[in-house]
Amino acid sequence: MTVFLVQDDLALAALTATWLRALNFEVIVSNDGSNADALASRLTGPIDLLLTDVILTGIRGPVLAGAVRRHHPEMAVLFTSGYSRELVGEIFASHIDTTLLLHKPYTADQLASGVRLALARKAASFHPGPAGGRVPEGVPDAVSTRRT
Repeated sequence: MTVFLVQDDLALAALTATWLRALNFEVIVSNDGSNADALASRLTGPIDLLLTDVILTGIRGPVLAGAVRRHHPEMAVLFTSGYSRELVGEIFASHIDTTLLLHKPYTADQLASGVRLALARKAASFHPGPAGGRVPEGVPDAVSTRRT
């Protein structure tokens, strides 16, 4: 099974990819949310799961998920966020099933559980909506500003 991991925090992306590979997933990593759709469109094999942050630099996770789904309509989606479920639910209520939201920081076991749940619900985890990926005023542009 293949996981497409889109995470602009390089250290978190590396750690998450390591954990996913330990679970026997093939992992394709993009650290640039703005170019992730183009990468996904060039992939010839299936993407079983998109694991992406809710808020990336340059694009919002729900918008990215909708774009990637054009090329891989059967994939599951698991979002991550450093924001609370309540805040994410308020901002993206029509876009995200917050039961498929992995709160940062997460452990390897929490990641494994989230991935299993998302795959079990395949293709029912995301509903495109009209927000266009915009985040309301007062919400920071990125979940994590730390770079390594």
